[in-house]
Amino acid sequence: MIRYDQDGHIIRITFDSPATSNRFTYRRMSDFIAALEQARTSSALVLVLQANGDDFTLGRDQKEQLPVSRAESLGLILRANALLRAFPGVSITLIQGRAHGFGVGLGLHSTIAIGASNAVLAFDEIKHGLPPLVVVTYLADYVGPKIAAELVVTGRDVAAPEALTLGLLNRVVAPDQLIPAGDALAQQLAAYPHSALRLINTFNAERVHTAPADQGQVAVDRLAGWIEAGRP
Repeated sequence: MIRYDQDGHIIRITFDSPATSNRFTYRRMSDFIAALEQARTSSALVLVLQANGDDFTLGRDQKEQLPVSRAESLGLILRANALLRAFPGVSITLIQGRAHGFGVGLGLHSTIAIGASNAVLAFDEIKHGLPPLVVVTYLADYVGPKIAAELVVTGRDVAAPEALTLGLLNRVVAPDQLIPAGDALAQQLAAYPHSALRLINTFNAERVHTAPADQGQVAVDRLAGWIEAGRP
C-alpha cells in the first residue's frame, strides 16, 4: 500500500490505503522505510510524500498484533524519521484531512509541509493510553517547549490555520490545490542547481555538531570551497 514513483529528479511516495485512513502497520512501515532508503540512494532532488483518500494518515495501527517485539516495532519510527531527514535533496509532505501521531512527525521531519485547509493535526497517542516519548524528543525544537508539552499531554486537534501559526505547517492551501501546489513546488525546486540545494541540506544537518560561535566561519569556508571547486 506504499506507492513509489520517480519522474526525473522527483520521487513521489504515496500512502494508498484510504479504507484504513492510511494507518501504518508493521508491514507498511517496513515498506515505507524501504521506499525511503531507495529515495535516499537515488539521483532524485525532490521527495514528495502524499496520500490518497480523505486523510493523510492516522499514524500507527494501535490494534495490530505485532509480529515482533514492541521495541523493534517502535524503532521503525526512528528509522523512518532518520531516513526522511537524511534525504539529500528537498522533501515535501502534503497533508489533507487527519494527520495523527507519526503522520504529523513526517511533516515536521520534511523540509516543507503543506496542508490543505481541511487538515487536522494531532499527536493523539495519549488518547490511546500511550505517552508519545519519541515525539517529546523533537517537537519542542519546532514549536517551543510550552506548546510541545500541551500538544503531547492533551492530544488535542490542531486545525490547519493554527498549525500554520504554530509552525507545524509551512503553508495552507485549498484542498483541491494541495496536489497542484506540491507539484508546482517540486518542479520549481527541481529546476534549481542540484548541488546548491544538496549543500544546504548537508550543511544544515552538520551544523548541529558545530559550536554556534563557529557556524558562521564554517559556512563561509564550505561555501567558498564549493564555489572554488566548480560548484560540484
